[in-house]
Amino acid sequence: MTDIDRSTTDPTTDTTATPVPTSAIQPPPPAGSVPRRSRTRWLAAGILIALVVGVTGLATLVLTSSQTTSVVLGYVPADSVAYGELRLDLPGDQRQEVGEFLSKFPGFADQAALDSKLDEVLDRLVSEGSQGKQTYTKDVKPWFSGQMGFALGPIPTGSGEPSAKDGRGVVMLSIKDPALARTWMTSTLQEEGVTSRSETYNGSELTVFSSPKAPETEAAFTVAGDKVAIVGDTASVKAAVDTKGSSSLAKGDAVTAAQAALTGDDLGFMFFDVKSLFEATAEIAASAAPAGSMPPIPASISALLPDWTAMRVRVEGDAVRLDAVTQHKDGMPGPDTNRVNGVAGFAPPSTIALASGNDYGATLLESIDLYRDEPSLKDTFAQIDQAAGILGGLDAVLGWLGDSGIVVAKDGDAVEGGIVSIPADAAQGRQLLTTIRSFLQMSGGQGGITVTDEVYNGQTITVVDLGDLRGLAGMAGAVGGVPVEPSGLPDASVKLAYVANDQVVAIGSSVDFIKHVLDAGAGASLADDGRFKGLLGRVDAEHSGVSFVDLTAIRGLIEGSMADAPADKKAEYEESVKPFLTPFDALIATGAVGGSTDQMHTVITVK
Repeated sequence: MTDIDRSTTDPTTDTTATPVPTSAIQPPPPAGSVPRRSRTRWLAAGILIALVVGVTGLATLVLTSSQTTSVVLGYVPADSVAYGELRLDLPGDQRQEVGEFLSKFPGFADQAALDSKLDEVLDRLVSEGSQGKQTYTKDVKPWFSGQMGFALGPIPTGSGEPSAKDGRGVVMLSIKDPALARTWMTSTLQEEGVTSRSETYNGSELTVFSSPKAPETEAAFTVAGDKVAIVGDTASVKAAVDTKGSSSLAKGDAVTAAQAALTGDDLGFMFFDVKSLFEATAEIAASAAPAGSMPPIPASISALLPDWTAMRVRVEGDAVRLDAVTQHKDGMPGPDTNRVNGVAGFAPPSTIALASGNDYGATLLESIDLYRDEPSLKDTFAQIDQAAGILGGLDAVLGWLGDSGIVVAKDGDAVEGGIVSIPADAAQGRQLLTTIRSFLQMSGGQGGITVTDEVYNGQTITVVDLGDLRGLAGMAGAVGGVPVEPSGLPDASVKLAYVANDQVVAIGSSVDFIKHVLDAGAGASLADDGRFKGLLGRVDAEHSGVSFVDLTAIRGLIEGSMADAPADKKAEYEESVKPFLTPFDALIATGAVGGSTDQMHTVITVK
């Protein structure tokens, strides 16, 4: 058993490393015999696998190979519309980086024992997944050399309802012992009760099989070039064999461009033929909908879709890094250049979440213009323009927005937040809020809405008191024609506050939030925080947008809310869940535009 199941440890041992079991791995106990606490710990172990091992593409499998070049990519069928790859052989620097990363979590502190610890966990998972019939070390590891690829073939778009037999897909596994791989696959198929036959295709021996439950659906298995085991629908397996290990898709311009942009060793790679996926999806939707009920997507929109997009995952010792790249399309709504987003400069130092984009108003207006000329949306835009006309039109409503985002911050044990924008046209932003204030003062009295002002450090903060939540919900229900039962809502007042000056426009959940935004702009802000600066330096210092999540702070808030939880629940969390969450520190993500590709970089750090 791993130390995840161990309630005590020898006090004489090194407390920074978990002892490695010397006894043989035991099969899982019979169903129903595992104590509740043990099950909880294995659930926590599963969370670790999902959040860490799973996110890194099961890259914690430490195998002997460290081959940088992908073998399975060479066998991906040329007509695939999506391809994914897991590098379980930990190429290049990834073995060392993964070991360092996992050392932050319980049970993995001793990196010298990493192989055995991971094998033990995987044995447990494989055993439970196969109802005790197999283990990883005994049945899979002897023939598997660590690379796994999977591809989705062309999407069936013919008339009629698509069925399972129309699907196209293939899984490719790099192997080190072809005979053992064939034996394992054959015995596994026999255990599942499938019927099979042998067939020779293009120099490869195929095992074609079908399940008694779905005899009309055939699949196939083969070993290609003594390098890769291939299993999937028969057409896809044959297409993989046809590549001879030199796939035209793998060598094509799109995959080549994606891999050139995603430099460095990685644990997982995904590629999507966006154009083919979009065309197939549009055809299926059009054929499934009643005639004339679904308007075609405007050519102005479809022309801006990238032909392809790709992403990869790698580990950097103290972080998991996710990088995405997509073909750049001129004319796509959004910023055309990268620069530092200004919202973080007004976000309080206690910010726990930030999501912001550059030139947000211009991006929204550009997006609207793409759809405005679509005939089927004529009536919709007429209603939108009529409503916006009360406030001066869409340009007046949106055009003043510059860098804008949502900010959520801690205020003691509570949470506050709102919208923060660096105005592209401060006068226009103030005018919009003045107009809205006038409407509220003229028509809000009957509904109990009041508007007042408060001066703070020379700045006027406007407070809109919308009344109690129950009354507001009842009024909203009456306006919308949907009855609302107010008694089910808490008895609480609803207030909004805002400020608008030449530097910032902020609309928030409380006066205190607005004050904290003003304080941040005049003094210390999230942008000045050393931790945030360090995170930003790992992605794009200049960008088209940025997001930030303080995972440590959010965990603290959640744990604070558990104060009234039953003692046994809190003890269970402290012992079986918290140790696996504590290492996670923060998330930072940025987007960047320009050149032939647009990119997004995300880093999730541990400590």
